[in-house]
Amino acid sequence: MAQNLPPRSRDTRLVVTGHDEKGNAVVLQDTCNEANPVGDGTHLNTLWSSSELPASIDGDEKKGSDPADANKGSFFNTYDLPPNYSGPMHRTTTLDYITVLQGEVVLTLEDGNRVVLAEGDTTVQQGTLHSWSNESSKWARLVSVMLPAKPLVIDDKELEPLWPF
Repeated sequence: MAQNLPPRSRDTRLVVTGHDEKGNAVVLQDTCNEANPVGDGTHLNTLWSSSELPASIDGDEKKGSDPADANKGSFFNTYDLPPNYSGPMHRTTTLDYITVLQGEVVLTLEDGNRVVLAEGDTTVQQGTLHSWSNESSKWARLVSVMLPAKPLVIDDKELEPLWPF
């Protein structure tokens, strides 16, 4: 990974609302969550998670288990990709809604099909083997919501997650 990277965008501000003891709407949290380096130059920030669906909305369920094991609850993440980054193929067995917040990324499927996604573009991942790359000279940021999904069976074989991070 290059040492002279441009600065990464600030970490995501998280404002959480809820209710006080009288039932009035209040701000429960207003923080800036720090993203965690993944080890390959990317940064993952789990902003919020729930341990079950339907989710409980009467307390703080932030920062659950590993996003690759989101088979019971939900995960809301940002994922920062450094310039000139090429990530490994991976698969979650979740239903993922992913939007490009900043920059441009390339989604590559296992057959080599490449889809360029720009700011505001969205993909719905349904357990596919894929990789992310950032071919630009600037950081890119994705936001994702990961939800549990029923097992996907193809040719009588249940697809397994592949999480090489």
